Amino acid sequence: MASLYDGKMAAIYDAMYQTFVNYDEEYVFYNNLIQENKASTILEIGSGTGNLAKRFQENNQNYQGLDYSESMIAIAKERNKNCSFIQGDMREFKLENPVHAILITGRSTSYLITNDDINRTFASLFTNLTDDGIIIFDFIDANRFIPFTKENPLIIHEAKYENENYTRESHWDTNNSLENFMLEWTAKYYKVVNGEKEIIENDFSTVRVFTLNEMELFLYLNNFEIIKTIDRKTYAYDTYVIVARKKITS
Repeated sequence: MASLYDGKMAAIYDAMYQTFVNYDEEYVFYNNLIQENKASTILEIGSGTGNLAKRFQENNQNYQGLDYSESMIAIAKERNKNCSFIQGDMREFKLENPVHAILITGRSTSYLITNDDINRTFASLFTNLTDDGIIIFDFIDANRFIPFTKENPLIIHEAKYENENYTRESHWDTNNSLENFMLEWTAKYYKVVNGEKEIIENDFSTVRVFTLNEMELFLYLNNFEIIKTIDRKTYAYDTYVIVARKKITS
């Protein structure tokens, strides 16, 4: 799994994504799906620095977050004193009590590199859901994203947060020697001071993108029934969001 947001990268991520993502809109989007399915207990995987957690807490919902990064969780706990956060791996975790809904947010599925990673994750979700439980998750659409990276070799994101200006310059490389639809992501993070860029951090990660058919098959093989598929445009890339219900087999 990626350690992309450990150490000082957690704070940089938090600062930049405050302006990339409208978390009020994100909360409304996910909460509408939760309410449609009458889910009262919620686990968010990829809870990060607790920006969605804050909204769930403010609305007195039964929420807990799980993230792989201890650094991200430390920020989340400071921001959300009354929320429960767990440091853990989505491929293998065990809650004290099963929940009605599990969210995987922020395209965290991109870090499920192998088929084994995906199958283990869905098995963990299945185990930690109630019998009528649902999962809601997003993923980057390979059919649109790979051509996008070919046509846009350098992607620049700019953000201003707490009077600091930041720039991220990222590059995606399709590696045909790797299995599945895999990309290698490199990024440079800068702080802009008096019009001059000062390097903060270099980053590298291998990520995976999926086709819709591919993800549908993984769900079928892991005993989930798709309720809804949403074609969603987010702050940077086209994604799909899937809502699926745990299927109890006799």
